[in-house]
Amino acid sequence: MIKIFKRFDLLPFSPSRINNWIDDKAGFVLRYIYKYDFAPSCAMVRGNAIEYGFSLYFQKKYKKLDTLIKKIYQYYDDNAYFSLESEEEKKKQRDMIKPMSILLFDTITKTNSIYLSYQSNVKTEILNIPFSGYTDFIFENDEEITVIDLKTSSQFRIRDSHIKQQVIYKKALEEKFDKKIDIKLLYCTPKKCDFIEFDSSDPIHLKTIELNLNNCASTLDKCKSKLDISSVLVPDLSDWRWNYASQDKLDARKEIWGV
Repeated sequence: MIKIFKRFDLLPFSPSRINNWIDDKAGFVLRYIYKYDFAPSCAMVRGNAIEYGFSLYFQKKYKKLDTLIKKIYQYYDDNAYFSLESEEEKKKQRDMIKPMSILLFDTITKTNSIYLSYQSNVKTEILNIPFSGYTDFIFENDEEITVIDLKTSSQFRIRDSHIKQQVIYKKALEEKFDKKIDIKLLYCTPKKCDFIEFDSSDPIHLKTIELNLNNCASTLDKCKSKLDISSVLVPDLSDWRWNYASQDKLDARKEIWGV
């Protein structure tokens, strides 16, 4: 299996890579086979900005919420510039920053554990395939390591892809630390911010990843070239994702599939 993935320069795998294969195979082809690098969405920039701001808080660079929000706005404005989305969308996502940050400040700062890191690289193997990823916030106390993965969104709902991501992180951290690993998903909308419970120890999550790794390898093994892959894996034009796709992604679809 590893030789197949090496042939198409797909190693190491990451949580986003396997989730892309499971949920959006056309997107997988564009991003990981043809190596398109798309402009960020404003929602993505907003999420990164809030994470960055709170990483400064935990590093004790800024303690006041007002100052933190100013830094978050600055990060957002500097990076939303590169988005291809409309000015209306840029403003919509920017307007979410303050209410999200206020709710998040009241939730995520109430920990007695010691802050360890943000965007820490973790590595593991699944079916002998190397995986690499970057965690959000990691804390430690005498009993356990706690990972808080922040998801900012307009909707308060858990996604299966987020669970698989956390299962991979937990596996990697259990191999790294001789302590209990507690993985938490923190969802934050402009109106609600809270932890959502899920069972990271349920074997179905890891088994799903393994099944899809095998499926990916089996599919790619039948292909000799990028053209073969894009002939086998074609876009579903009725997929809702295309309604929100950036113009550069739509242009890439046109280049590869002619639609």
